[in-house]
This record gives sequence, C-alpha cells and structure tokens, in this order.
Amino acid sequence: MRTLSPYFFMISILFFTACEDDKEKKEPKSEEETIKTSFTYNNITPVDFPSLAIPGFNFPEDSTLLNQWITENDSLNIYSHAWGIWTGITSPTNQKVANKTLLVFETWLTPEEMLDSINGTPIKRSNRANLKKPHQFTHFAPTVNDSIHESVSYSPAAASFAIENKLFLATTLYDYAQQGLNDIPNFPDEAITIKPVFKVLPVSTSGGQHKFAISSWHGPIDSLAGFPENDWHSCIYVDVENQSNGDGSQLYYENKESIPAPTPATSYNLNDFIHYTMNAEDAYFFNKEFSENSENPMKAHAGDIVILVGMHVSTKENKRWTWQTFWWAPDADNPPLPSSKVIADQRPDILTGPAAHYAMAVAYYMIKPDEPYNGRNIKGKPNFAFNPYLEAGFTPSVFDKNMSMINTETGLTISTYAGVRTNCMSCHSMATVNPKGFTTGSISTTPYIGNAYISLDDPIFESLLKVDFAWSVEGNIDTTGIKEHINNYQKE
Repeated sequence: MRTLSPYFFMISILFFTACEDDKEKKEPKSEEETIKTSFTYNNITPVDFPSLAIPGFNFPEDSTLLNQWITENDSLNIYSHAWGIWTGITSPTNQKVANKTLLVFETWLTPEEMLDSINGTPIKRSNRANLKKPHQFTHFAPTVNDSIHESVSYSPAAASFAIENKLFLATTLYDYAQQGLNDIPNFPDEAITIKPVFKVLPVSTSGGQHKFAISSWHGPIDSLAGFPENDWHSCIYVDVENQSNGDGSQLYYENKESIPAPTPATSYNLNDFIHYTMNAEDAYFFNKEFSENSENPMKAHAGDIVILVGMHVSTKENKRWTWQTFWWAPDADNPPLPSSKVIADQRPDILTGPAAHYAMAVAYYMIKPDEPYNGRNIKGKPNFAFNPYLEAGFTPSVFDKNMSMINTETGLTISTYAGVRTNCMSCHSMATVNPKGFTTGSISTTPYIGNAYISLDDPIFESLLKVDFAWSVEGNIDTTGIKEHINNYQKE
C-alpha cells in the first residue's frame, strides 16, 4: 500500500478549512437575523423624572412626611402626591419617534434591556418597549378587544441600581442568600417601577374601520368572584380618525356576542388615550411573543395602534414603596370605585391632554389605621386598590384564602380572596425568590394574596429572599450558569 505524504494531509486540512470558511461566509442568514437587520433603530435616552410646577409637590418626597400622611390618614395629600407622580411620568420629552413625542415613561428600560446592559449587549430601541405577556395574567376569550399586553419598565435611578447590582441574575441572588441575607439591597428613594398595560387596535387589517370597541370599567361587584372584562358588559368605542366627542357615557349590554353599535356619546377620540403606532419591529416581536386563544387569533402589523388602558406605578420614596394605579376612564372627573370623584378632584392643573383621562386608586397602606412594619394580629379596615384591567378578573383560586383576610377592630373578618378586593402593597409584600429553587424552576413559593396586613417579618419569608416588593425582579431572573455556580459553592 502506498503511504500518503504528510504534505497531502496538510493540504487536505487547509483545503477543508478553506471550504468550511467559504461555506460559513456564503451560508445565508436566518430569516430572523435578516428581519432584525432591517429595522431602523433610534437613539432613545432614558429620561429622569422632571421638575414640575405643582405647588407642594416634591419627588422624591421625604419619607417622614409621607409616613406622616399615612399615619394621619391624610388622603388628600396622598392623592395629590400620586397625581404628581403620574403627571411627571406622562410628561413629554424632547425625543421623538416617527415624529411623535415620547413621554418620560416611554423612554425607560425594560428588564430585558437591563439584562442586556448587565451582559454588555448594546441596547437597540426602534420605538416604545416591546409588548410582553403579563406575568400575573392570562388572556380571556374576547368579543370586544380585551387582550392585555404589558411592558414593565424602570426609571433611570431604578434601572442603574438593578444593573449595577446585577439584580436579574440568579447567581447574584443566590450569593445574597448564601451571605445570610433575607432581602436584596433596597432600591434608592428616587426609584420608580411601572407596569403599563395596553390594547392593540388592528387598524391595518380593519378594512377601513375607524371605530373599535374596548371594554370599559363601570365599578366592582360586591362578591368573592372574578370579574373579568367579558363580564363587565360595558364598552366604549375608540375613533382612530379623531372625529368623535364622547361625553363620559359608555354602552351597557347583556349579550357579549352582540356588542351595541357606537353612538356619539360613547365614541372617544384616539387622542383621548396615550397611544402610539406600531412599527415593523413592534409587530415582529409582538407576534413572536403572543399566541392568542383560538377564538381571537391576532397578528399585529406595522400601522396597528397601541392604546394605554392602565398602569401600576410604584416609587421607593419610603420603606414599603408608594403604590398608585391608573386606568382609562370615560368620565375621568367622576370615576367609579376603586377611584372616586374626591380622588379625581386632586388632579393638578398642569395635568392635561390624554393623561388627564385616567382614573386612579392608591395603596399607601394595606389597612386603616396605619399598620406597623412588623406585628401580629393587626386589626383595621380594608383598603381595596386594584386595576380593573389587571386584577379584577382574578378568581378566588388565584389567592391563598388563609392569608387573604382583614380582621376589623369590631371583631369582623373580611375575606379578600378576589381581584376586586386586592391591594397593591399586600400583593407586592409577597415578592420573593426561593434560592433553593433556581435549579428546579420553583423560583418563588409565596402565594398571591388579596388585601391583607403582611408583616415584614412574617414566618412565610423564612429561608426566602425578599426582592424589595419587586415582582418584576422575580419574574425576569436569568438562570444562566446557576447550576455551575451552586456546584462551586458546594465544593468549597
């Protein structure tokens, strides 16, 4: 047998390598890579909370004064402060996308973008934040457009803190637990976290339709049951051509399969809503994210319109954060529970335009009178504060019934295991991670609760890591490398 020269092997290797290099160069990009490179990105800079010409309003407010308002049940100052926060985050900036001015909150970073920053990946934004599935929510089968989409974001102060401390990494949180900590470091007092929720109007495929029905809130039921949008049997129409002048009315109907036709009184201009128009990137990532139920297949397209229907807003101005929630209201001057005319009357004069068309509820405390940070057998009156588009549909099965209750000073026990009896602070008090569950998928073991007093040292938190009331940390944890990280601890 003839022996092959070593030079033959060398030439063969070089030829094979060259072929592979050439193959790699000529191999076409994937469809996703091709699509992504076609997007036009804008330089969007996160904007800090602005200075506002509102008498008596400061942000961040001194925690001592905030706590004084809470202790003294000074509702009017609390309402005014919450409206000031809303005014600030919905203020216009000097940045535009497609000739439409961005509002302050629209420039803020999402958890996905903060993770990119932590991992050294450049952030690319072509428009507003991409819409995601709400962590707390499932879609209902709609006849009117009642699918809800969110884009959680952090203010620059909150985002910088999360990035610098790598709070979205499981390895970081595991390290905190190994150090014997039961809470992550507290966010700075100027931190704001938000959960805006939206509906998409399918303008691009409507065949010239210019009025779209959406469910509208008319107030809660007084029972321990879920109250989803399909059960409201009330709606309004959004006129994308801005040729309407709704007068605060809404349509009521019994049969959800037969939505009433629009009327002049129940048709509202698109400009009555905070909104934007989807571009190609928005639609692409929306369609990758969502799989609507079979009764409501939906595919977004560039040109579809996104309207803001609600938003949770929390600020770290005191230890347990401040909690305010907003939703679009046909009659924003006299909104139904959990808002009120008294709350609406505290809106500042500088709050104008579409941002003034939203109602508000606040949860600066869980029960009245003011409760201590730690305690047992605390009694008081419930403080229900929820967002109709987010919590109202929650049924009793969502909650821990044993913890979802208020014991009053008169000896009554009020059960709160339904969405219309919830409180933002009570729910977010339960935000934790279970460090032992990073490798099993059981990242959080604390339940959802309704309105209840939750002590900061409640036994339920034993062996868990509290995440400073931020469910958004728990819901966006990157577990990359966590198994190896835990193994290294076990070897030491």
